[in-house]
Amino acid sequence: MTAHGPAKWHMLALVVIALATLSFHYGFLLPSSHHHGGVLHAIHGRLCYIPIILGAIWFGLRGGVVTALAIALLSLPYPRIKGVTDRDVLLGEYTEMVFYLAIGLVAGILIEQQRLERKKSEALAADLAVKERLSSLGHMAAGLAHEIKNPLGSIQGVAEILADDAPPNTRKRDLLEVLKKESKRLNTVVEDFLRFARPRPPKLERASLERVLDGVISQLALESRGKEIQIARKSSPDLPPVSIDPEQIQQVFLNIIQNAITADGTRHVEVAPTRGEGADQDSVVITVRDDGEGIAPEILPRVFDPFFTTRDSGTGLGLAISHQIVREHGGRITIRSERRRGTQVTVFLPVRKE
Repeated sequence: MTAHGPAKWHMLALVVIALATLSFHYGFLLPSSHHHGGVLHAIHGRLCYIPIILGAIWFGLRGGVVTALAIALLSLPYPRIKGVTDRDVLLGEYTEMVFYLAIGLVAGILIEQQRLERKKSEALAADLAVKERLSSLGHMAAGLAHEIKNPLGSIQGVAEILADDAPPNTRKRDLLEVLKKESKRLNTVVEDFLRFARPRPPKLERASLERVLDGVISQLALESRGKEIQIARKSSPDLPPVSIDPEQIQQVFLNIIQNAITADGTRHVEVAPTRGEGADQDSVVITVRDDGEGIAPEILPRVFDPFFTTRDSGTGLGLAISHQIVREHGGRITIRSERRRGTQVTVFLPVRKE
């Protein structure tokens, strides 16, 4: 209970009101007794509820309980001062003091709950406003990226035509090759952003997951030639067909395995599809392990965040897109990593029964 600003005046008002009601209770302002005017005395006693409730409203649970306790203690000498000896009357007086505490406690709890609910509502409203602004920015950025994509394709095409006509080993040819490379990289960034900002629903069909994985491994094996990195897939003859969007799932494992082969220290990548067990028995589980340097513990919780990357050439959208696609398929992705012992990415895809 602080005494700054409005709280100071609330405290002063509470003290004045409490003293006034106690004065009525004791009959200082309007005399009453149990023998003459018992109804008036009962009214005076009930007036003590007013400061207790105000204490709870202004200062919460602590204010209600402290005010009730103070009034109960100040009311304690009443029977002795008034010479009350009747047992039933004494019991009524002490019961009234217990009620003071009960009212203070209940009113304080209700006020605290109301304040908590109001804070939650305000926090939700603020969070919703932020999300709406971010959504608007996302739509605007996606539209802008789409508008950039078309002229970017034209720039890339013109650069390729000019590079074909430029003599080899000349500064002009070198500059056009840089233009081709950078425009291609920028086009990849724009495509990744559009894929993340405007995801399309998966077009599910019964497909062989092993065939999809083989296609991804063949593609990346060609790209990683000369890097002395071995990509191996374990066979799983009992693997059931799954309902997936082959193109999207191919994108998922392109991103995951690409991250594995570009990790520092990686020499071996293993892809192991299996039938799930236990709680995941209705899933196909694909594990991608590498023997690289691993992911730092402080970075691991952020790997699925959009635009988060530790590589200079990365967009930070690969794992975010993969997570999004797998979630749209009703599955999930987990990542475990240890420094200097490699990383394991596990993808769970549900087996949909006909």
